[in-house]
Amino acid sequence: MVRLITALLLLTVGAGCAVLPDSETIMRGMYNVASSGTSKFDGTKHIRVSNMNCTGTVMFALYQDTAKSKAGVVLLIAGTKSIDNIGSGESLSVKLDGKTYSFTSNDAVTEHESIHVGRGVTMPFSHKTYVVPEALVREVAASQVFLARVRLLHNSYTEGKCSSLTLAEAKEENKELGLELTQKQLDAGNKFAAVSGFREFVRMMDATAW
Repeated sequence: MVRLITALLLLTVGAGCAVLPDSETIMRGMYNVASSGTSKFDGTKHIRVSNMNCTGTVMFALYQDTAKSKAGVVLLIAGTKSIDNIGSGESLSVKLDGKTYSFTSNDAVTEHESIHVGRGVTMPFSHKTYVVPEALVREVAASQVFLARVRLLHNSYTEGKCSSLTLAEAKEENKELGLELTQKQLDAGNKFAAVSGFREFVRMMDATAW
C-alpha cells in the first residue's frame, strides 16, 4: 500500500500544470470502498466495505445483510493480492493489540478473481470467506495494532500490518523504490489502512435500520 500511495503522491506533485485529482481523492476511490443497498425483491438490506488493504499481500472485505445482522455475524472475506491457494483448517489469524484469534473457512477451495481498484488499476484477489462474530469486527475497529496472517498451502503464509504504520515501518516497506517518504505523505496513506475500513463498517452497522 505504501508504495502505491507514494507513487500517487509523487504523480500529483510532479504533474505541473496538468489537472489531476488529489492523491487522497484517488485513494478514497480505491481502498476501503463502502457500499450498501436494499433488495427490491424482499427488502433485504446489505452493507459492504471492499478493498481493505494491509502491508504485504493481505486484503479484506466485509459484508453483512439483514439476516446476518439478526444472527450477530459478519462475512469476512480474507486473502491475498496475488494468485495463491489458501490452506485448510485455521487459515486466517488476526492479532489485535497482542491478542490472537484464528478462524477456519467453510470454503473448500480458494476463490480467484480480478478486482478493480479504480483509475484502470486491477489486481488479483485470492480469498476465502469466514463467518465471524460481529463483536470481533468491533474489536478490530477499536484496536490500535492490527496484524493479520493468511496461511497458504505447502506450509507457507503471508502476513501484514493492517493498522497505521510508523515512519520507520513505512520506509522499510518502501525502500525498494528508493524514494524518500515524509511524515505528511505517511499521514495521508495511513488514512487508508484496513483498520479504517473496519471502522467505517462498524459505523455503517450502527447507522443501518435493519
